[in-house]
Amino acid sequence: MTPRFARLINHRHAPLCLLLLATAVLLLAGLGQREVWGPETRWANIALQMLQTHDYFDPYLKGSAYYDKPLPSYWVITATAWLTGSLDHWSLRLASVVAGWLSVWLVYDLGVRLYTRNTGLLAGWLLATTFYFVFWARVATADVLTVFGVLAAVWWYWRGPESTRLSRYTVFFVILALTSLSKGLIGFLLPGLLLLPHVLAQGRLKQHLNLRMVAGLAVGAAIYAVPFALAHWYGTPTYSESGLGLVFRENVVRYFKPFDNFGPIYTYLIYLPVYTLPWTPCWILGLVLALRHWKQTEPNVRWLIWGLGLLFLFFTASGSRRSYYVLPLVPFAQLLGAWWLNQHLAARRAVGKASEQHWRRGIAAAAVVLLLVIGVFYPWSNGGGVQSFASQVRTEASTVAPWQDWRLVMVEVDNKLPIYMQQEDGIPFYYVPEEADFPRDGSSEQFWSWLEQRSGQHWDRNRTIVLTQFGDRGKPSLAYLASDHRQILSGPSRGAALLHEDGRGTIAYLPR
Repeated sequence: MTPRFARLINHRHAPLCLLLLATAVLLLAGLGQREVWGPETRWANIALQMLQTHDYFDPYLKGSAYYDKPLPSYWVITATAWLTGSLDHWSLRLASVVAGWLSVWLVYDLGVRLYTRNTGLLAGWLLATTFYFVFWARVATADVLTVFGVLAAVWWYWRGPESTRLSRYTVFFVILALTSLSKGLIGFLLPGLLLLPHVLAQGRLKQHLNLRMVAGLAVGAAIYAVPFALAHWYGTPTYSESGLGLVFRENVVRYFKPFDNFGPIYTYLIYLPVYTLPWTPCWILGLVLALRHWKQTEPNVRWLIWGLGLLFLFFTASGSRRSYYVLPLVPFAQLLGAWWLNQHLAARRAVGKASEQHWRRGIAAAAVVLLLVIGVFYPWSNGGGVQSFASQVRTEASTVAPWQDWRLVMVEVDNKLPIYMQQEDGIPFYYVPEEADFPRDGSSEQFWSWLEQRSGQHWDRNRTIVLTQFGDRGKPSLAYLASDHRQILSGPSRGAALLHEDGRGTIAYLPR
């Protein structure tokens, strides 16, 4: 070992650098191979249509108005696609990956500020090797962006909890505004609930109720209003959805009178332990230890438990419950687990039974298993399928004419398909929803006549590809097009093929 290398690995920041490097590997390995999945298909489809139509103020899902999340949650994807030159798996997921990576650093720094440097490092490693945190940080949704925003707001507060400067209030409320623009008003509520126990203690609430705080809040509110104002001024006047209506529906109506995502009241009693695996015992033991010795427990640990308890009660009180709603609690639960683990290791050292090496090996083993499962096996098993189908369609169509010369009609297709069929010049696809009155039975002539009448456009049948799904009974939709079109059927993904599942889902009709 050279002296220079020895100085490098013994540097005080070397453990943090190793943590951040390992986190980057876990978040990036195989990221570009896995097909779009579940909820991220909506972000992919909406971002694609924004890029194709250059309309960034009116979100559409497969041609229909769909204002489900605030506009900036889509803009971060379109901006990344513009920077990288294309909308693909990398540009789609990069914002979530960066947010996840920064979240690990933030929980480390919170641990250092509130407790000890060792606690911070342990908290970072526990979070970085938490299965569901890493899983969702590799998915193109707003969930980990929200986790990052909540952590950033709490971290900023703890940099100067007694400070009453205007700049501190302004930055704090700007963070809350940006977080709320990723998924909803929980970006304001969650940090507020977490910090409330500390603000209420020792007269801090009175200290922070001042005009500078009001001015900072006004700046945050103004920033929050910007996307809605831009959509009002520059959006299509005939767009059928309202951004402010979305805020009310998704944050107020859903909380008090849920219209979907119904779950039992004990949902989070199950999923908080599940979502903190494999380190669930650490925070549970930390909670037990703190409660048993509450008066002797350091104030910052008591604050953390109060904050976690308020978040848990807030989510439980809502009638709309889903497993991944618990994600914002995960970093703080792991921070509590890291505090317990640091206490446990210190107690073991005090009696001459040091066990740090065993825990290092355990964390390393968890990282390796996580890398193999999420970074290698899952992307491999998820490959093929729609991606191979799209590649085959593009290849066969390109033998007749350049791909950019084709028009695509999508009749109630899977959300994941459009991103794989995009063309270089960004020609918008024409979408036909399932409830449309297109001919279910008939002839090609009837279908084309109906399409021209509905769209008000002329379609070159020799340069148009029709894509649709298999019906509920496994029969191809628009089967009558086979009389004068070639059929290309999608196949199973590698994982589905391994399980001998039928992968037929999408059909492409190419003109003969």
